[in-house]
Amino acid sequence: MNTTRRNFLATSAGALAGAGLATSPNASDVASAADTIPAVSTESAPRTRNRVGAVAYGYQYSIGLFSYKDRPGEKFDAVRFVEANHKAGGEVAQLFFTMIRDLDEDGLKRLRRRAEELDVQLEVHGGGALGKWSKFEDTMHRAAALGSKVVGCSFGMLMRPDKIGTLDAWDEHTNQCEARLRELAPLAKSLGVKIGVENHLDFSVEELRDLIKRVNSPNVGVIFDVGNTIGTLDDPIEAADILGPYTVATHYKDFAIEEVARGFRFCMVPLGCGSLRLREITERLLKHVNPEMGMSIEMMNGQHFEVNWLEDRFWTAYRNKTARQVAATLRHIRGKAINIDEFKLVEEVDKLPHEEHMKFEQDRMTRCITYLKSILVDMHSQVPEKAKA
Repeated sequence: MNTTRRNFLATSAGALAGAGLATSPNASDVASAADTIPAVSTESAPRTRNRVGAVAYGYQYSIGLFSYKDRPGEKFDAVRFVEANHKAGGEVAQLFFTMIRDLDEDGLKRLRRRAEELDVQLEVHGGGALGKWSKFEDTMHRAAALGSKVVGCSFGMLMRPDKIGTLDAWDEHTNQCEARLRELAPLAKSLGVKIGVENHLDFSVEELRDLIKRVNSPNVGVIFDVGNTIGTLDDPIEAADILGPYTVATHYKDFAIEEVARGFRFCMVPLGCGSLRLREITERLLKHVNPEMGMSIEMMNGQHFEVNWLEDRFWTAYRNKTARQVAATLRHIRGKAINIDEFKLVEEVDKLPHEEHMKFEQDRMTRCITYLKSILVDMHSQVPEKAKA
């Protein structure tokens, strides 16, 4: 975070104007706890490890996202999410675009100011970037107004084979994604943000790398989801080397992955409790990324799904997937035991009473943040002092 209150208005005015937001006439009447807390000094030495924090999805019940959007009871707004993330030890917070799409200028200022006071670096995930319903440009303007340097996007989920079943259809989809990124890149440059395309159980790691290379913009990179690589039969450790040079943000997660009759069954569990060899993935990733980059954790409690890669139709829209790659994927998930005590499906989690559900999310995110920080601190402690300097 390099922004202070003194230069906030100057740096955000253009982004706010682009988003079509007008200053509230009653802005001075809006009370905020943030106003009573001194700002944190932004003058500091270069970071020795990456910031760690939460993707908003880790608080999807508390916020009221996705299947919980109509649930009764109190919900977190964007400020309360940032505060809960900070309480869990978070130093970076990745907001979902629906949390900021209705904020006026005063609301965006309040959110940014609170994040600065807590020294929490903000990121935004803009959801899907394709289709006439997409408001991704508006999200980019709002993200810039918040001081976010990263705006994530996706181009689908579990696309093959149910949504895209042929190579021709896949190539057409890829061309649409490339055209959209070329369309968005100049705006990203003007706003000083980087678009991060998430590997969202759609592109293989080579396909995503090649897409980013063709777009060839310093403002277009990757949100590296360390677990979704399994869903495209990619080895997560090798994926960190392939996508690492283009990575601008992350979705850290852990899946308990079981082999079933038609492929894999995934269930999201706290970091360290699943099948992913997170330390080895992190070692590879750190060779490529800047220590200023945030490492955001996606902890969607109990989310589960299947990837039926043993069906013939799974492969009809793929090309160039080698037996060696598939073997590496299998070695990865077979090489680490899962913690069955942490294997809780969403249907079980949803039976928790309201307050217990919110506490469950907070406790699990705290554990995840602590776990990833411990990996990073341990790795840094093993770097020779000369190399650190």
